[in-house]
Amino acid sequence: MRKTSLPLLGLVLFLLMAVLALAIGAVRGFRQEKAQVEAASSSLETVFTSRVETGNNLLTVARRHLPEEDERVRAVAQDIKALSDRQSPLPRRVEANSRLQKDAEALLRILENSASVKGDSRDMGYVTGLLPQALDQSAQWADDGMYNEAAGAFNKRLNGRFSGFLARLLGMTEAALFTP
Repeated sequence: MRKTSLPLLGLVLFLLMAVLALAIGAVRGFRQEKAQVEAASSSLETVFTSRVETGNNLLTVARRHLPEEDERVRAVAQDIKALSDRQSPLPRRVEANSRLQKDAEALLRILENSASVKGDSRDMGYVTGLLPQALDQSAQWADDGMYNEAAGAFNKRLNGRFSGFLARLLGMTEAALFTP
């Protein structure tokens, strides 16, 4: 009986060690790859910084012509604050980015029709030219970011390989996508 149990035990231990080695290797490999994806998120920080600066410039003009308690001014200020929070998870910042786009466009329309802005050629130039252009350009940068490419490729590999299956079993999660 001992002769058959030792080889069987050896085989079981061998298989267990092989599965553990494969799982550990999968987790380590995907951790390194996810770290590279997260490093690509620095391109998003550039976009977010540009959006925040544009929003702040819009607020500067708006505060010259609208009261501070105006709901559109407050909405843009809240969006900027949420977008500036680097500790906030990416999906929340993406939501703040989308809200900023809508709220800023609404504020620009109000300012464009404001009599006090129409009477100020400098601010009228900002409202009709510079600020909308900066808002559109930074939105295009967000659409073309290389972060989504890296995150999408990582998620595809994580979901399409056996080693990805093992890594997911051991707690590896997909990279969040930036979808404006």
